[in-house]
Amino acid sequence: MSALTLQGPYWVTYRQHRWSLWATLALAALASGVLLVSWYWALRADDVLAATGCRMDSIAERCFQPARDRADAVWAARHMVEFVGLGMTLLPAVLAGWMAGPLIARELETGTYKTAWTQSVSPARWLVAKLAVAAGFVLVPLLLVSAVFRWSWSTSPADDFPTYWYSATMYASLPGTVPVATVVLGLTTGALAGLLLRRTVLALGAAALATGAVLVVLAKLRPRLWPVETVTARGGIDLPGRTWVVESGRLTADGRRVGWQECFEVVHDGQVNRCMEARGALTDYADVHPAAHFWPLQLTETAILLALAALAALAAFRVLRARLP
Repeated sequence: MSALTLQGPYWVTYRQHRWSLWATLALAALASGVLLVSWYWALRADDVLAATGCRMDSIAERCFQPARDRADAVWAARHMVEFVGLGMTLLPAVLAGWMAGPLIARELETGTYKTAWTQSVSPARWLVAKLAVAAGFVLVPLLLVSAVFRWSWSTSPADDFPTYWYSATMYASLPGTVPVATVVLGLTTGALAGLLLRRTVLALGAAALATGAVLVVLAKLRPRLWPVETVTARGGIDLPGRTWVVESGRLTADGRRVGWQECFEVVHDGQVNRCMEARGALTDYADVHPAAHFWPLQLTETAILLALAALAALAAFRVLRARLP
């Protein structure tokens, strides 16, 4: 959203919080820079190893140190990707606190909102301006960082980056509908908390905790948001790479499931097999989400998030009309 096109309460909101809004763009640029560095670092490590004439599976003694240096560099690059993913995961809760505290509660606490309301700006339009300006300055850089995230992740050495699409930080960072929906939820939850509590620090903390709690619950429920595929085989199951295994174990002759956890106290593979056989479990099974389930899971979770966001927005406007002059 360009500041040059803003008018009325939108322009006022931008002027009041311009440093915070531009800080989001700076953070997006920083995150993109970190992803670019991680991508270059990992590929550079491959080039350095290749220049020595060695490979990761070389058994020559002279290759031990170059291989270790390459592994260390790639793992460092992987951690950089994970740090950006963690930031993207925490973003909705941070936005909720920002919306609740500095954007809403502080104005109610200090009474500065009255100035806007006496200049032909209705309370509803005042709140819409707060939400729209914040959303515009957050969603555009979020989408750009998500695109850079996928590019950096998918073009780096995949075998050395054990980060998968279904892990919490990856799922919240890859381009999709869930990252956008979580931001919308954070903003609407923050607006509701700010209007209800009207105290900057209290509203900030409550909004961040409420949004974080919703995201944690949905992360726990995520494997069940779309039907899993059950794969069975005798003698082990060979799954495609990056398949999300939700549950696995063995089946008895009558179809009863025996989970591997029932034999976790046994250490060696042979003993595990004997433990399973003693329970009558012979056929391996796995409940999985293949990579093709990414979008069904995303869209289902998005529908839940947007429904919650709509309820929070409706409640915010009702509170605005009922509790404020």
